[in-house]
Amino acid sequence: MAKGERRKFLREFMKNPKSVGAIAPSSAQLADAMVRGISELTGDSTVLELGPGTGAFTAAIRDSLPDGVHYVGIEIEARFVDMLRRRFPGLEFAHGSAADAGRIVDERGRRPVRCVISGLPFASLPVDVQDGIVAALLDVLEPGAIFRTFQYVHAYRLPKAVRFRKQMGELFGPLDRSKPVLRNLPPAYCLTWRRAKDRL
Repeated sequence: MAKGERRKFLREFMKNPKSVGAIAPSSAQLADAMVRGISELTGDSTVLELGPGTGAFTAAIRDSLPDGVHYVGIEIEARFVDMLRRRFPGLEFAHGSAADAGRIVDERGRRPVRCVISGLPFASLPVDVQDGIVAALLDVLEPGAIFRTFQYVHAYRLPKAVRFRKQMGELFGPLDRSKPVLRNLPPAYCLTWRRAKDRL
């Protein structure tokens, strides 16, 4: 990422730290872990990204996206949306809340969603916001689809982080947690759930 984009990310964090959720963009190593398996997707389906920010994961998703698979990114910060549209002119971005994912996907005719990649800071989000996003995931994720996010190692045992994982486990099944991605600031775990075909 260019120095100008790093400065913009930091300015947004200083203005709205709860929304941005990090002091630095994610590393290439974490991005690689987050997009693992996307290149194996097939058919007329969609990868949905929640909270793309300045595009650290978006670039990796774009580079892994198979032919015929669509991308939709939902970002709540308008300035980031403008920047993302300039940086990734071939991808589709919506300005809005992740809790409205179902409506946003339907407006664009982008079902089925086979994969959701999230950069949202679930360890710090208010519980009502968490619940709204989880409800949206239940709406958009097809049986067999995956949801992937990350949590910083130092925040992994925080109450809201634990609550989110417990809720996801009850609704989507077992968690697959990666080894710590140490080449990231801060180090982070990559977390994956696959929606079972016989649940809900």
